[in-house]
Amino acid sequence: MSRMFFGSPAKDWFHALPAGNGKTAIMVAGDLRNEKIWFNDAELWSGYPVHHDNAGAAAALPKARELVFSGRAREAHSFVGKNLGGDYSAAFMPLALLKIKSDAARGGGYKRVLNLDDGIMEISDDTETRKAFVSFQHKAAVYSVTANSPVCLTLSAKSPLCHRTEVRDGILKVFGVAPDYAAPNYLRTKLFPIRYNKNKSMAFCLAVKADTDGRISACGKKLRIENATYAHFYAVTETGFNGYDKMPLHDSETVCNRAVKRLICLDSPYEKAESAHIADYRAIFGAQKLSLAYGDGDVEKLLKEARGGKAKAELINILYDFGKYMTICGSRDSQPLNLQGQWNKSIRPPWSSNLTTNINAQMNYWGATRAGLSKCMEPFYNAVEETAVRGRKTASVNFGARGFCCNHNLDIWRNTSPVKGDPCYMYSPLCGAWLANEMFAHKKNCGETDARTVFVIEQAAEFCLDYLCEYKGKLVTCPSTSPETAYTENGVRSSVGIASAFDMSVIRQTFENCLSCEADKNLKQQVKDALLNLYPYENAENGLSEWAGGKMSCEKGHRHFSPLYGIYPGNVIKEGSKEFEWARRLFEYRMQHSSSSIGWSAAWALCLAGRFRDKLSAEKIINSFAAKSVMDNLFDFHPPFYFQIDGNMGFIAGINELLITERDGVIELLPACVGAIDNGEMKGAVVNGASIDFKWKNGKVVYCSADRPVKIRNANLAADAVIINAEKM
Repeated sequence: MSRMFFGSPAKDWFHALPAGNGKTAIMVAGDLRNEKIWFNDAELWSGYPVHHDNAGAAAALPKARELVFSGRAREAHSFVGKNLGGDYSAAFMPLALLKIKSDAARGGGYKRVLNLDDGIMEISDDTETRKAFVSFQHKAAVYSVTANSPVCLTLSAKSPLCHRTEVRDGILKVFGVAPDYAAPNYLRTKLFPIRYNKNKSMAFCLAVKADTDGRISACGKKLRIENATYAHFYAVTETGFNGYDKMPLHDSETVCNRAVKRLICLDSPYEKAESAHIADYRAIFGAQKLSLAYGDGDVEKLLKEARGGKAKAELINILYDFGKYMTICGSRDSQPLNLQGQWNKSIRPPWSSNLTTNINAQMNYWGATRAGLSKCMEPFYNAVEETAVRGRKTASVNFGARGFCCNHNLDIWRNTSPVKGDPCYMYSPLCGAWLANEMFAHKKNCGETDARTVFVIEQAAEFCLDYLCEYKGKLVTCPSTSPETAYTENGVRSSVGIASAFDMSVIRQTFENCLSCEADKNLKQQVKDALLNLYPYENAENGLSEWAGGKMSCEKGHRHFSPLYGIYPGNVIKEGSKEFEWARRLFEYRMQHSSSSIGWSAAWALCLAGRFRDKLSAEKIINSFAAKSVMDNLFDFHPPFYFQIDGNMGFIAGINELLITERDGVIELLPACVGAIDNGEMKGAVVNGASIDFKWKNGKVVYCSADRPVKIRNANLAADAVIINAEKM
């Protein structure tokens, strides 16, 4: 059984455990006498549909290119920041905090358990047992209390947003409105960072009712349950969201009435709700299974050992399964996973908790389809399609280009223009193509490339064609950035250059994807012609050059592995080529100088270690990730003390890449299997539409079976391995 066990209550939000159904998300603190449950709704964001396309950017673009081409790097950096930017994106909002206070005497034998196989959280001691989950079928959070003897419970609620709380007809309600504007948390000197002055933003509501054998009453703004041996609480969240391109409903009374109506219509005994939830959850979670080692799941003990320097197979298995659990809880039928999944307690969350598309939003899904989570991909696909539609305007207005683009931040309103600030992060117009490539890769992996995927790839390819310009007889991107870093030349620091390896790899991948699908013939011919004339990769002193001319990042161990996009998640720098060896050297150089505890950076490095078959680096990364990159509740860590979910999700992809990878139609098993996981089994791994089961002992595959004919590399197969429906290469 895969589970997470804790022998002590959660001290705060960062020790609490998550649950969700893709729309409603909760964090449960786990103190039986003074329980705290934080609520989020995937659709509750600040602001409304207002976009920041820059009408002067297209006219300024030639000037920016002139400055770069003439070697005036610092001027170009300043010019891009002042003339090609827009404004900040909206922020993902917290909804409410529900408190449940019990008058029961504290018992012994306390424990908290998150059953990852069933998707059920259980908190108990000798006197009470509580269970929590969020039902996808019932669209409600469920919290059950059963006691050995009658207890009294008091429920209260509040929101950090503008709100009211009341109890009426046995229902506790919290309702109000989100801010019109919430400034990013990094604008530390911003005046009036939270504003409600336009009355255009989104309304919200939390409504809670109880099914109990006790007596229900109102106590002011609190809900009181007296003399109960059981109480099953059902909670629904509702917002005024009407779509990314429509004004949200601002009237909180109307939204509250919707929530109450849904709650009243919810009529299901607790036992049926729980069994339906388990069946629904198991159907997704159990479609693929990694089995390395199972024990009692004592997270506190396992983390203590890992922080001593060695991550055990059991902890690696738990981290993998926990990532799958959070994908199912956070991505079903509403919005895609944002920077914090769907779990946020702050009105000014880290980096606005938006969809950061220069790595984080994509990484959230890197491992999903291979891990059998294709049913969790629809919110991501929908968001990419909406971005492709919305981003056509940004492409036209900001760049005078066809197709679509988006820059490094997206929100629920699908803002696709650059934000304000330093070009190293603000200016990144190839992020839209990256999103398109991710959608294409997942659809291909599931064997189901469809018309909307082709549409997105075509739109991305058109933008890439129009954004390219000529330099020394070749096609390049300019201005060109490499996400969140800069170079120094002649004592001058700039993030704006020519043909970054990141840009050119994204474009190559987009063009290859366009040529491999049923795209427009005329467009395909334009793509073929452009591919022949793209600026080549260059070699620099420490490996693959980050920009044309041998320019490299000022930071030797920079957290972004963007120049290596063509290795992973892309596949355009081919094994055996000189460019592949340049890329390997850059990876080794970055790893040698990296001291980062940033979870998502470690996860990307793990994926690259798999692609390079670098077992030594993979083992170091896993041990470092478990020791320094997760919090006590296994949430991914970003210094100084931020939660970001991308590292949790990227870890799934990293383990996948160590155990099963695919390049150009050929599957390789155990390309970089490290000692801690050199024995195990994986069932249901999805590769290009095939389902693969395999077992390995002492780092050698002893069994492999596919549900359709596949090709696998002969490497790492035991001499007596049983191979079914697979051709050895």
